[in-house]
Amino acid sequence: MAETLPGKFIVLDGPEGAGKTTQVERLVRWLRENGRQATAVRDPGSTPVSERIRDVLLDKRLPDMDARTEVFLYMASRAEMVARVIRPALGVGLVVVSDRFVSSTAAYQGSAGGIDPAVIWDLGRIACGGIEPDLTIILDLPVEDGFARLVREHDRIESKQRAYHEKVREGFLAMARARPDRFVVIDDRRSPDEVTQAVQEAVARVLR
Repeated sequence: MAETLPGKFIVLDGPEGAGKTTQVERLVRWLRENGRQATAVRDPGSTPVSERIRDVLLDKRLPDMDARTEVFLYMASRAEMVARVIRPALGVGLVVVSDRFVSSTAAYQGSAGGIDPAVIWDLGRIACGGIEPDLTIILDLPVEDGFARLVREHDRIESKQRAYHEKVREGFLAMARARPDRFVVIDDRRSPDEVTQAVQEAVARVLR
């Protein structure tokens, strides 16, 4: 059962190159400008332990991992981040905005990696101790468009084959269709400002 805390938990997720980090920063700034205390986290990451796990997960120098290994590493990082950052912030009424969350694992290691997404959601509930997002925004765009935006060297996950990333995108869209009460899909092919406006409108409905 999801735990109820006074704060709000918003996740921005989606395929590679969707501009999640930029939109997270803009959303937190907008929330603060409108009188809401807000903070941002990135998943995996945001604690010393979680950042170390992130380094392992994204290191191209390491051999390919079994999808189950990836799942448990992501969940370990997430458990630490929830315990050290997210739960305390929600407990004092902050809006927490996360760059990715369990939805990413369900899409990447689930839909694309071959693990039953239902199992991943169950593991996520255990790892996060009942903390679930109030809203997950999927920034959606075609795979080729997303990779055209990536100007840096690809990390270990980004380096997986095109077919893998097509399944990732399909996974995100499928979960949004299944949970319209908790997910919103925003067309990320629009300008960054138009996407920002759509994100703000979606979040405003949750904060009422």
